[in-house]
Amino acid sequence: MAQGAGTATFMNFWSLPNFRSSKLRPLEKVTFNLSQSSSHELVGVLCGRLEGKSIHFSYDLGREFHAKKKKKDSIIVSRVSQREVARVLGEHQVSSDLKRLCRERKVEAVLEAIDEMEKNGVFMDSGNLVELLQVCGDLKLLAVGKRIHEYIVRSPSMPKTVVFNKLVEMYCKFGDTGEARRVFEQIPDRNLDSWNKMLLGLAENGGGEEAIGIFTQMKKDGTRPDGSTFVGVLMACRCLGAVQEGLTHFESMSGYYGITPSMEHYVSIVELLGISKKIAQAKEFIANLPIEPSSMVWETLQKYSKAGLKEQLNELGPLIRSSGLKLSNKKRVKDNLISNQKRATPEKSKAYDKLRSLSKEVKQAGYVPDTRYVLHDLDQEAKEKALLYHSEKLAIAFGLISTPPGTTLRIIKNLRICGDCHNFIKILSNIEDREFIVRDNKRFHHFKDGKCSCRDYWYFLH
Repeated sequence: MAQGAGTATFMNFWSLPNFRSSKLRPLEKVTFNLSQSSSHELVGVLCGRLEGKSIHFSYDLGREFHAKKKKKDSIIVSRVSQREVARVLGEHQVSSDLKRLCRERKVEAVLEAIDEMEKNGVFMDSGNLVELLQVCGDLKLLAVGKRIHEYIVRSPSMPKTVVFNKLVEMYCKFGDTGEARRVFEQIPDRNLDSWNKMLLGLAENGGGEEAIGIFTQMKKDGTRPDGSTFVGVLMACRCLGAVQEGLTHFESMSGYYGITPSMEHYVSIVELLGISKKIAQAKEFIANLPIEPSSMVWETLQKYSKAGLKEQLNELGPLIRSSGLKLSNKKRVKDNLISNQKRATPEKSKAYDKLRSLSKEVKQAGYVPDTRYVLHDLDQEAKEKALLYHSEKLAIAFGLISTPPGTTLRIIKNLRICGDCHNFIKILSNIEDREFIVRDNKRFHHFKDGKCSCRDYWYFLH
């Protein structure tokens, strides 16, 4: 907390005392400015409630506090310190204002409001912090999330475990498992949710060995796992291709811990067997399930069958599908590649230039365009051009010209990354000596030093 500021505490407005005297004339609005006085100066009013009627409070980011009188209410006025006003402020409208600003992506306003609150000795409670961190994670506002983390560290009181858990979850959502792990290690009283969020976050980001290490540490700590724990454990085994270890953990669920597997666990085992090309064993596993297999079980099995690649290609969107494409549409695809570049802004033009330069470098390093991931009835040159301008490649090219060397780039897309982009970025990570984190609609891919955390998942399907 900043030096010279008053002591910050968390207090509900409704815990303030009721007053029984000094009725005043009805007031429509009482206003005072929080930023003009020291924390020890008497600067404003404190409103209680009379005759069972409550007073409505609101706070706007213009730094003024308002007490609006409802009909037939009398307002009791008492002189209070700014610190006491801050107590009311921190517990009510401010948090919803901040969440609204986050949703509207008004990042600077959020950070300024938090800084101003802290100067006035206002610190949000754990519940509001959790909600605000959730908004940051949902809207991919990493910079805001980091600032809120810094704000939590400066808080005069120790936040509840649920806040630390939410920080772990948020950083894992952004692919920053290193920071998530540092937060996890600082949690004073870890609960089951703490372990599960760290374990699952590592597994989702391809950190199979670390996730299994967390599971081992969890058992030594005496924390009993639940069904969610084993979702993460089986995912970690899938990352590692550790079939026997995964089956052993699966059997221990009911055999040792008394946990009845859910359909999600069955799907995980089929995924584990499928990615290891043990299709016959996967079919046998499904045949022996104690319940009727869901459609997801069958879809997972089919994904790893001979027809699996075709199914994966269909997920990539209409651009790569060739069936039913007329000649006029083929020409339109070619024309679009040209017109998109002609309409590009100067910044986008630089990104296109950078991407063409990168293409030459990765080809020299061994990259060969995989034209299976584009229209089959275009000529070879057109296919390679279509592949070159995939969105994730353009995003990385723009990031490279917009950030200092060594900066980690995070790319988020709502479709599955294609195998060609996967190979391109993997090679590029070695050339540029950077980490590229790509989150597609299925998983995280951490590209670093010419390798991917998914262990070339795409190529297990071939």
